[in-house]
Amino acid sequence: MGLRARTLAATAVLAVLAPVLLAATGCSGQACGGQCGPPFQLQVVFRPGTSSQAAAAAMTHCAANSQVVRIGRVHNFHGPPDAEPPGSLTATVYTRLLWPRTRTSRQQQDRLFACLRQSPAVTSASFLD
Repeated sequence: MGLRARTLAATAVLAVLAPVLLAATGCSGQACGGQCGPPFQLQVVFRPGTSSQAAAAAMTHCAANSQVVRIGRVHNFHGPPDAEPPGSLTATVYTRLLWPRTRTSRQQQDRLFACLRQSPAVTSASFLD
């Protein structure tokens, strides 16, 4: 096999493997706005002065929702200084769906947001970009 044939063969192999390797490393050409697959991250921010125990209790209360995969730990908010007041706590809820396609899954997601809003400690809940 000559040099030109080997170069052509190597190029053909790379052309076939490149999409597979890119997909395996998470570098696909799909535009998904930051969260391409489950679990999706829903950030919950708590009012300043809320104790870690009260924040965790609010999260635990909503953990039974079928959309919830798991709940992250409560910690100090680390974001842009103008985003939330100093001293705010935050936690992440990992969910199964970002954009529910069925009525049932939409209702479950609505129930999750309603559960979070029910707590007076919660100021906001939104999916991360």
